[in-house]
Amino acid sequence: MTQKTMLAKAIRTAVLGISAAALIPTAATVYAQDSIEEVMVTGSRIARDEFSSASPISSFDSEELAISGVASIDEFLKDIPAFTGYQLGTSTNNGSETGQKKIDMRGLGFNRTLVLVNGRRMIGDSYRDGAVDLNNIPEAMIERVEVLKDGASTIYGSDALAGVVNFILRDEFEGVEVNFDYGKGTEDGQAKNDGISILAGISGDRGNMVMSLGYSSQDTMIQDEKSFARGALWSVHQGDGNFALEPGGSSNSRTARLTGVPGFADGSWVVDNGVPRPFASQDLYDYGSVNALVTPNERWQFGALGTIKINDNVESYFEGLYTRRTSHYLLAPDASFQVTQTIETPNNGIQWNDFVPANNPFNPFGADVRVNRRFDESGGRLFEATSDTYRFVAGVNGTLFDDSLSWDVSYTYSENEMVEETFNYGRFDNWAIAVDPVACAANATCAAAGVLDPFSEFGGISAAQMDFLTTGGLKDVYGSKMEMFALNLSGDLFEMSGGTAGWAVGFEHRRESGYFRGDEFKSSGLTTSGASDPVDGKYSVDEVFGEVYLPITDTFNANASFRYSDYDNSAGESTTFKLGADWAVVEDLRLRATYATGFRAPNIAELTQAEQTDFPVTISLCEFGDRALAAGEISQTVHDNCTAMGIPTDDSGEFGFPWQTTVTASAPVAGVDPELEPEESTSINFGFVYTPSFLEGLQVSVDYWEIEVDDVIDVPDANDLYRTCMNSVNLSSPACSVYSDYAGPHDTANFSIFPADANVVLGNLGKLTSKGYDFDVLYNGELNSDWASGYTLSWTATKHDSYEREYPLTGTTELVGTATGFEVFPEWRMQFGASLFGENWSINYKARFIDETKDRLRSSLLSADNVAEDVTYHDLVGTYTWNNVSFTAGVTNLTDEEPPYFHTAFNANTEPGTYDVIGRRMFTSVNLKF
Repeated sequence: MTQKTMLAKAIRTAVLGISAAALIPTAATVYAQDSIEEVMVTGSRIARDEFSSASPISSFDSEELAISGVASIDEFLKDIPAFTGYQLGTSTNNGSETGQKKIDMRGLGFNRTLVLVNGRRMIGDSYRDGAVDLNNIPEAMIERVEVLKDGASTIYGSDALAGVVNFILRDEFEGVEVNFDYGKGTEDGQAKNDGISILAGISGDRGNMVMSLGYSSQDTMIQDEKSFARGALWSVHQGDGNFALEPGGSSNSRTARLTGVPGFADGSWVVDNGVPRPFASQDLYDYGSVNALVTPNERWQFGALGTIKINDNVESYFEGLYTRRTSHYLLAPDASFQVTQTIETPNNGIQWNDFVPANNPFNPFGADVRVNRRFDESGGRLFEATSDTYRFVAGVNGTLFDDSLSWDVSYTYSENEMVEETFNYGRFDNWAIAVDPVACAANATCAAAGVLDPFSEFGGISAAQMDFLTTGGLKDVYGSKMEMFALNLSGDLFEMSGGTAGWAVGFEHRRESGYFRGDEFKSSGLTTSGASDPVDGKYSVDEVFGEVYLPITDTFNANASFRYSDYDNSAGESTTFKLGADWAVVEDLRLRATYATGFRAPNIAELTQAEQTDFPVTISLCEFGDRALAAGEISQTVHDNCTAMGIPTDDSGEFGFPWQTTVTASAPVAGVDPELEPEESTSINFGFVYTPSFLEGLQVSVDYWEIEVDDVIDVPDANDLYRTCMNSVNLSSPACSVYSDYAGPHDTANFSIFPADANVVLGNLGKLTSKGYDFDVLYNGELNSDWASGYTLSWTATKHDSYEREYPLTGTTELVGTATGFEVFPEWRMQFGASLFGENWSINYKARFIDETKDRLRSSLLSADNVAEDVTYHDLVGTYTWNNVSFTAGVTNLTDEEPPYFHTAFNANTEPGTYDVIGRRMFTSVNLKF
């Protein structure tokens, strides 16, 4: 049996944590030809030759990544059932993180899943949520990915609350390997991706070195290219008690919509070829013609790893990684939004308004009017981001006292800078000048372009006028830096009945800093992009940890670990611990359990953030209020508040579409708001691994998990605030006070149908509790055939029992089985796999199932699209190796399943981070070894 085959089988065993020789190596492991030496797995600092993990670990090698057919590593991970909630990738167009790719385990958020490379922290984006952008992982160098589905703060420190994803890179390779990848949708070749990578390695008696160079690109796909994403769908009452989906869009249309014209209802009339007429459905703006369903992405990556043997007991090593990523996305053109904008300056507040004055030569009404017209001539708002990420690790390790003590000293330096340029945002100041003949004549640029006709049809604004009305490149710069010094010691304690007890201790010092430098003109507040204050923050932390492993008997092992952390900011001091045990009850059955505490310190963005404005989708409780009350969907209190505010509760009050409100979040104010403290967590895992001796090759594991996070750093959910407020008598809840148009209890006159301009403060709000079950079944079978040597069957599933968000202002909200905005929390996610293979070929089938979810904010009685139906995707892949050339070809989403609709989906009528939006996709790759 070859070493490669041994390792592949070992990894399949390790997926279920089977009690067998530890066959999951780290970068420092050295293999013998016919045996495997001591190793460490993710979640422990102790190397040993017999490892029975008390924590559930899944491991996926590079071959599994290759046959998955995904265009990037984030797509592979988000298909694992344990990853749920909001997954950020190239299919997220209208998001706040241009081109980034992030993952969410257990639905607890990006920054509660720790990402490592070779067991060391990877730099995150300090300027946003602190989470790691997976674009920066050198995919050509990945040997395997280990996913620890358990808390690990005692081993790795902050952020490892939900679990850990550890990318192990190839550090032992001789020769040259070239890989070509290509893929595209089968419908008109949509969303094409391609890539090439070169891996080269040398090895000798004194050391080795592995280097890689890779390039990959992802083409764009516009929403209109897919039928399910063409136009924003509205759920419209048909008059017979039923609802149907109809194409909708934005009321900020290409056609000039009027406000303030005597005799014409505000917002209900437009000017069509110079003639006023009622606003009609054809005037709605279709985002699908501009917005991307898959955003373009281009990456260059370079990596190098190596070791130098100093003597028989000492070795030095290094790692170097660099990624340049270029991403962009396009949003609908800006518009004149019928608002009066006050720009704060050091001396005074200057008010710009978008009134078209009566003396405008194109104004047919003889009065000052407001015009809402989308600047379609600009081509749309363009966002371009260029990100550069560097990571360098240098270290020395060795052994003492006849190899009974191992030591490792390392230094890690990482840096990331992203420059984001935005184009074609509207300028408040120049709009006021462009429509005013007097002001325009006094401005040389405007005079040359000519006075604006805001009532013109599409194409009526010249290029010179467009240049005057919109911005050129506005440049924002984001940066992060991380330095870490680490000292690790490990060794043997004493002999016990089950083997040698082990120990590990360590010290880490980490410094992180981050900054945001906004474009100077953008920061003036003169553009529709909004203004952001500069941010500059840093912190350092000193940490010590310890771990022991006790093989008490041949069948019972126990382990314990702790970590003490001391931050130089409000996070202060923190101590965490973890206990674990596994017990082979009988030869075929092993029980395992862990109990862990964890923490997440506030990241730089949370500690230093200036005001940030978001536009979440909010659903009115008053719409169809009579029907909702009769069905028990709303309370009498809500109905009374709607009536008191004068909002129709009968069918005449239909909106049919979700609405975006404005929520501004700010950091705690010193001396006013409490300082941010670390989040604290407790996690429990217990389960069993069953390997029946009567059926060789079968492995079964079941694990129950429960994670509770206290003092969650967050802002309240906009819909939860609104609903809590509306469910209070006379709007008396403290939740109502966040709205700027709210003056106190009984203030129903000023409260709008969709409360806007909410102001909230980031703080330690409350608690998150997530719990459920993981199931893994694997069967490896042999075939005594000339054409096939074996087959594999597998089934992996996660049942998410409950996910509760409990915040003081808004109470407790259950999220499992619901979908809202960007987040989807199905009760069940499953994968089934079947492989048939021979000496140099394989055929692989995989089915991916996502359970149905219900729109948490919209009842089925009031909508035709409140349920995101369950969906199953089918993938088929074949591989063949001829001499030193390997071919892989396959099809994902074989039956071309469309993603489900749901009412509050913000992006393309669905959630692209969870569901497949490309449809049937073919891919191929060729791997050459020299």
